[in-house]
Amino acid sequence: MTQTTERAPFKHGDYLVDEATRQLVPPEPGGVGRVQQVLGGPPPRYVLVTPTGYEWRARPEHVRAATAEERADYDAALERRRRGLRELGRRLAGSRRA
Repeated sequence: MTQTTERAPFKHGDYLVDEATRQLVPPEPGGVGRVQQVLGGPPPRYVLVTPTGYEWRARPEHVRAATAEERADYDAALERRRRGLRELGRRLAGSRRA
């Protein structure tokens, strides 16, 4: 008897869209996340993270690779968040000096 092991086709850092999070009313696209962790299976599952740090688990049959546009949107949202956090840090550091 041979045992087969399912390997996850995506790896840490890949951009994925979880189609299970798609909403029809009101229309919303599936959630885009980066693979934070691949959980063993079978079947394997993915832990995805949003630009805001929210994590969720996605099943392999519900995910697909993100398009170039979806990856660019994710990266832009992440940069906006980081910029906002840096600005907040500067303001907080400045308020301690006053």
